[in-house]
Amino acid sequence: MKKAPFLYRSFFNFWLVYILPASIATIIITELFKGSISGEFFKLPSTYVKMLIFQVIFGLWMYFRDYKPKAQKYKEGV
Repeated sequence: MKKAPFLYRSFFNFWLVYILPASIATIIITELFKGSISGEFFKLPSTYVKMLIFQVIFGLWMYFRDYKPKAQKYKEGV
């Protein structure tokens, strides 16, 4: 039986490798387009609220689009 890649062994691994870096990169890139990033940016609670909202929306979309079908395929042993 073929062992599943690290990414598809658990949803936490999927979140850690795929969702979290994407949300951090998205927040930083959008702030760079607005101007520049200062130290105050990471002290604002709105930064983390935006990151959480993005993670929920992007995470649900990628869960049904990518994680669920591929994880099921590896669990079946294909």
